Amino acid sequence: MLGHGFIRTFILGAITMFASLFAFSQQRDTIYFNTNWEITEKPLASYYRTGRYVLDFDWYYEGVISDYYKNDSLQMKGLYSSNGRRNGTFSFYYDNGKLKTRGNYINNHKAGMWEYFYPDGRLKMRVEYAGNDQLFTVYDFIDSTGKVLAKDGTGSFEMWVHVSVAFGPCRLTGSFKNGTRSGTWEYYTYSPVKKAESVVLRERYEDGVFKKGTIINIFSGAHDSFKQDVDLTRLIEYEKFKATELFAKDKTIFQAKNSNDDLEDYLLRKQAPAFDVESGDFEESFTGMIRVLNRRSITRFFNDPDKIYKGEIELNVSDSGDIEEIKITGNLSEKEHDQMMFFLKKFKNIHELSVENVSIDAYHKIYFYTIIFAEFIPNRDLYNYPESQFVFAVLPYDKLREAMKDAIKPKKKKQKKSENGK
Repeated sequence: MLGHGFIRTFILGAITMFASLFAFSQQRDTIYFNTNWEITEKPLASYYRTGRYVLDFDWYYEGVISDYYKNDSLQMKGLYSSNGRRNGTFSFYYDNGKLKTRGNYINNHKAGMWEYFYPDGRLKMRVEYAGNDQLFTVYDFIDSTGKVLAKDGTGSFEMWVHVSVAFGPCRLTGSFKNGTRSGTWEYYTYSPVKKAESVVLRERYEDGVFKKGTIINIFSGAHDSFKQDVDLTRLIEYEKFKATELFAKDKTIFQAKNSNDDLEDYLLRKQAPAFDVESGDFEESFTGMIRVLNRRSITRFFNDPDKIYKGEIELNVSDSGDIEEIKITGNLSEKEHDQMMFFLKKFKNIHELSVENVSIDAYHKIYFYTIIFAEFIPNRDLYNYPESQFVFAVLPYDKLREAMKDAIKPKKKKQKKSENGK
């Protein structure tokens, strides 16, 4: 029979272990987001969040959550219940500090009266939601000039909504009469064909009853009608919550495709993701670095349209395979310099340069510049290329141009010999 002392020790040990596990999975910290509200690292962030998150069987936020713009002004404040659902008052703000939207959520859905404001603080509209993002009534709408277009549930309005994956963000115009949907509702999006707004969806209501809908192809102009309401509309804030509540990650820095192990390491263990270029020799590692740096997700950070980039990176690799010294010269802004330094420091397991198995301590160069394709590609083929493109390269621009000219130089045709051999 086990003694009381053993049982007590076992129980206390179990309590301590489970308490430790619970504390490990529940964190109160700052999380950074990119422009798409995907989790990222601070140098790439456009927003940040303070609050508590739980990483257990399910991942969710809990308690008071506050989101901020990068300038530290409040972007959103709201309350998540213990099961990770939006429940309670949520307030959204412009980056100038003015209130943008305010209302209540019940079980992740807007409920009751919500108020919307212009950036200068003036009331824009009052909308009542029936616990479902598609079921709403616009009670008051005032346009940007101050004209009252809807009052006490009667009149016209406009708002931005998401209309299925196919259409994305649309500007919706419609009207209500005595609190019920009335007349024609139209959804506008930008048409690259017309280079202007174009209607992609039209709905018709009579006394609050849906009568007919029409989907319009913005490229061909073809119409496709339907007579059953399909509830395509989602409120614009839905897209933010879709990303944050799924703990979506920025694939620029989080490379794991089939798991969230890298994100878990980052959130729970504060282990920053890295670019692993382990290989059999230095040349393969170096080529791997250039390949990673030239991913569109990285080069997009160096996209000033008024600048022709030109510069170089000098670096040294440590015995452990990390970059220990970096010197960047060129026409980068301070922000671009910091972002480039951030990406370079993420490389690990770079193979050392060696000769006959003897490691050599040496500095290496990577060049970066804007390629002007007209200087490399024959005019007849230019239509296949953009006008210019930012790249990282192992050759300086002049040598790359010489190498390209040699590569595309037309071959001389051999003269046919005559019948007498001349």
